[in-house]
Amino acid sequence: MSQDNAPILALKDGPIGWLVFNHPAKHNAVSLEMAAMVPPIVADFEADPDIRVVIVKGAGDRAFIAGSNISNFDAIRADAEANRKYQEISQGSYDSIYHCEKPTIAMIRGYCMGGGMDYAASCDIRICSSDSVFAIPAVKLGLGYGYQGQIRLNRLIGGSRARDLYFTGRRYSAEEALRCGMVHDMVPPEELDAHVRRYAMGIAENAPLTIKALKQVFLELECDPAERDMQRAHALIAACYESEDYKEGKKAFAEKRAPRFRGK
Repeated sequence: MSQDNAPILALKDGPIGWLVFNHPAKHNAVSLEMAAMVPPIVADFEADPDIRVVIVKGAGDRAFIAGSNISNFDAIRADAEANRKYQEISQGSYDSIYHCEKPTIAMIRGYCMGGGMDYAASCDIRICSSDSVFAIPAVKLGLGYGYQGQIRLNRLIGGSRARDLYFTGRRYSAEEALRCGMVHDMVPPEELDAHVRRYAMGIAENAPLTIKALKQVFLELECDPAERDMQRAHALIAACYESEDYKEGKKAFAEKRAPRFRGK
């Protein structure tokens, strides 16, 4: 299968890694095969020192991700054990993006529903086009919904809004998503790609070791206090002070020029 025809595309463009859900004919609905492809792609981006930020998007202009591929549920969720495996693979896919040590940006256009909301909520930053639509339709299907996605979305928009979103199953417009904090920014559809690229490049120009430490602290703060690995966070913070990038940052500041960070 060629890269262009793969259900998930992994593209590298300078400091940006692109993870693209590539099934536009089905509004990028995610199959179990697609979900399983995500963690190794994220791991490759993490291991590549040239990649500074990861953008998650859907192919085409009609959908980010319109949920899971429900038409396959009878086959892949036929019994309790099959459903457990489905949940494990799906949650592992979301978690790989959530735990990615590099900043992640959800570039959302069109439908962002169900599992699409899980992928978006697992990203650090969410930027959408003004024609985007958001929903969690589990209550209209009789599905039990994975609680990690519910927890992550609850952190973003608060319990009151989250209850409305989940209990009604109704669709939120891009404007409503922006008002309630579901997304960080909203732009016209024709400006989305350029806007997200500029945002990503702004992050990519910053010190990678500092960003890695910051990302780890954000993740630890979202854990229960008893489960936080602050030793790891302290180690990453200390590494910044020992780095060549810190020396470069100080030198660039003194010389009134932009720093050239190398992640070392």
